[in-house]
Amino acid sequence: MSESRQFEKLDLNLLKVFEALWLQRNMTRAAEVLFITPSAVSHAMRRFRELLGDPLFIREKQSMLPTAACERLAPDILHALGQIRGALGQFSHFDPKQSHQRFVIAMQESLELSVLPLLLETLEREAPFVEVVSTRLQRGSLFADLANRHLHLAIDIGRAVSSPIAHCLLRQDNYRVLMNKANPLVRTLTAQQYLAARHITVSNRAKGASVEEVALQQLGVNRPSIWRCQNYRAAAEVVANTHAILTLPGTIASAVSGNQLTSVALPFSLPALETHLYWHSQQEGEPGLMWLKSLMLQLFAESGLTS
Repeated sequence: MSESRQFEKLDLNLLKVFEALWLQRNMTRAAEVLFITPSAVSHAMRRFRELLGDPLFIREKQSMLPTAACERLAPDILHALGQIRGALGQFSHFDPKQSHQRFVIAMQESLELSVLPLLLETLEREAPFVEVVSTRLQRGSLFADLANRHLHLAIDIGRAVSSPIAHCLLRQDNYRVLMNKANPLVRTLTAQQYLAARHITVSNRAKGASVEEVALQQLGVNRPSIWRCQNYRAAAEVVANTHAILTLPGTIASAVSGNQLTSVALPFSLPALETHLYWHSQQEGEPGLMWLKSLMLQLFAESGLTS
């Protein structure tokens, strides 16, 4: 029989008995710790000895002294048991300081700028070993990805969803207009001037109305847009070096504004842009995920990004 096949049916209880005897060095005390009889300890160790082909412990008066092979084996077994207990403990309890759990969060690239800095700065302090992966949001497969746990959370604009997908409001944001401080429109921006200006739009799609353009169209306003890019940092650089203007959520405007840039109010009354957090209801019993969800809601509430 190969060595790997030999250990396929290893009883984990043997490892617990081994651990107790290693720590106590006495058959009776090991039995007391495990709440079993000394004969049960003896029987378990006999099975383990036969499996490993080594006596492991040798009786010396009232003590059980480890063999050389036992001393080599013990640190790895105790470490492995500790990891198993830690994993099982995380099943019902999440310790952010110790957890190495991995979370995959889907969001549009344009949202990373207003979400990740705030979140990751906090995780560095409160959950230093937790792994966070931000991946592009694929709306077509979003619900399936949440169901099969390819994703743990998703961040997207407010959408109509039904069970088993759950969601809650993460942020409400008003639109602002970003422009170069040298742009004459800084002094005054009327609706007519806004429509006549050169616009740059941020979207992951090559064509089709952006979120703010859809909101404007619902007011009967058609805004021309001749430039389009994929992220707000790039768009802000364009605005800093041209007279183009950029319509964007206020929180992102604050993040990209600099020495050359400022933002002003949009000359149209648009509903606040709602961003929601989405997850699968089957994962609501998972303490780590629920901790992360609660942390995100708390962070955005405290930063004034929700209402």
